[in-house]
Amino acid sequence: MDIAVCDDNKTILRELESQLLTLSMADNISVFSDLDAFWLSVDGGKRYDAVLMDIDWDEKAAGMDTAAELYKLCPETKIIYVTGHVEKFNQKVFLQRANMSGFLTKPVDIELLRANLQKAADDLTYQEQPALALQKQGATISVPLREIYFIESRRHTANVHTAAEVITTYERLENIIRNMPSNFYQCHKSFIVNMNHISRIQSGEIYLKNGGRVPISRARHNETKEAYHNYIGRKL
Repeated sequence: MDIAVCDDNKTILRELESQLLTLSMADNISVFSDLDAFWLSVDGGKRYDAVLMDIDWDEKAAGMDTAAELYKLCPETKIIYVTGHVEKFNQKVFLQRANMSGFLTKPVDIELLRANLQKAADDLTYQEQPALALQKQGATISVPLREIYFIESRRHTANVHTAAEVITTYERLENIIRNMPSNFYQCHKSFIVNMNHISRIQSGEIYLKNGGRVPISRARHNETKEAYHNYIGRKL
């Protein structure tokens, strides 16, 4: 990933850069202690996969303003807010439209930084591979991943359940799951669920936001709950 770090505190800037180098999750790291310099980079054509953005610049919420403007120009860039003033900004970060991917407090915990970067990387993969290609009656069809609620194996076929329809294909479930991003989880030998559409997990079943239900096998019950809790934790 190409990552930019924006913070007017040069000590924090060096610490974040050092942590990123330790994690080895970035292909390129650019650091900015001045937002004008950051904009010069963007205006010059540079595109970042993720930006670690300090919120508080000279006692102004300039980080959120910058993120909102960046969203208009680069809507795919993930924003991870960083602040030492949680109580001041924790409710304000949602007031402006931005591609917010995470929220970190100073001093930044390196494991939380790792988790936030992994979430951003997973989301980028999801964007780069937005559809599932399926064979149906001799033709290849494309199903947007965001529309898939769950996939069910029935004998020699797989039924792909979306909000609008159920698509039947002769693809095998184990082949489908290999090419799916991390928000898709196999909770049963015959079911794959999109965790983005889970409402709750209760009494051995997954309740979906559209009112549907997906069973969890006894052998995978604890692993499924843990996987879902970890996934939700990465999204917060």
